[in-house]
Amino acid sequence: MLYAVQAFSNISEEEQERMRVCFNAQRVTFPAGACVMALTHGSGRTGILMRGRADLTCTDAEGHNSILESMQEGDIFGEAFTPCAPGLAYSVMAVKACEVMLIDYEHLIKRCPNACAHHSQLVSNVLQLTARKAQSLAEHVNVLSQRTIRQKLLAYFGICRARSGSGTFILPMTLTALADYLSVDRSAMMREMKRMKEEGVLSFRGRSVELYTSAQ
Repeated sequence: MLYAVQAFSNISEEEQERMRVCFNAQRVTFPAGACVMALTHGSGRTGILMRGRADLTCTDAEGHNSILESMQEGDIFGEAFTPCAPGLAYSVMAVKACEVMLIDYEHLIKRCPNACAHHSQLVSNVLQLTARKAQSLAEHVNVLSQRTIRQKLLAYFGICRARSGSGTFILPMTLTALADYLSVDRSAMMREMKRMKEEGVLSFRGRSVELYTSAQ
């Protein structure tokens, strides 16, 4: 069922089927570790993550990877939604097995000749998703702007705590992926997390983290 995916909220199952035909939409599955989409100039494709998890990654000229966004079910991606800098390679990589709906971006921005109500609803839903993506990217920029590894960790853990509504939460990514997301060396990050644990700032086991309210 697509109702759980925000892009298709308030669109009936019958309308979804008509839309898939009208938009020439394709549903494609990808195994974990596969490249879901390479964001190249002029690709013109938009993807909606129906099931699974994926990361938006950036690779520099020396082959160093950074995670720009950790995407969950319902997230939207494509060249039009990613501010790509010249000289860098951007890809969406499957973290878990994924099912993706691919549509042409032009179908989103051009008025349907049949004036379909579900088209207008889809555009409205996509605008909401775009706003959510912008917020997520702004949060990432704020985390990266912190000067030290500890400050980066606390900024990100603060976001996780706010989202979960609890001081105890499960990280949405592995610790290796977290280091890439923070753009720091993984060994240095782990040393800092162990120091924070010894100082009573937090405790962690695997991806389970408890951030104490006294943490600054």
